[in-house]
Amino acid sequence: MIGLPNVTSLYVIVAFVASCWILNRFLFAPLTAILDARERDEREAEDAYTASLAALQSAVAAGEARLSDARREALRSREALRTQGLTELERRLGDASVRAADALARGTGEIEQQARDVGRTLPDRARGLARDLAEKILGRKLAA
Repeated sequence: MIGLPNVTSLYVIVAFVASCWILNRFLFAPLTAILDARERDEREAEDAYTASLAALQSAVAAGEARLSDARREALRSREALRTQGLTELERRLGDASVRAADALARGTGEIEQQARDVGRTLPDRARGLARDLAEKILGRKLAA
């Protein structure tokens, strides 16, 4: 007799296709989409990190360049002020030297004048002192 064909294989094939379709639709496609989104986010984050690192490096380089320029300018200013200070010091020292030489010349002139005056009055004063001393020793007034 002829028996019924074995449909179990057909059921297995239908169940396999249905399972593949369900798993693909509800598991593999969403999981692939999630993994692709993660990979895309990771690439975007890496690109953002690279861009921010490059921006940071350029900002640091610009800051260092500005700092270097500021240091150079400060050194120039300091040297200019030092030169100006030295010039002012030399000028003041020259002025002080001139004033000191003038004061020394005036003082020397005054001393020489006083020495001449004393030199002229010294003989008269010596005679007057000798007369006063003699009068005190003798105890009487001397005649002119």
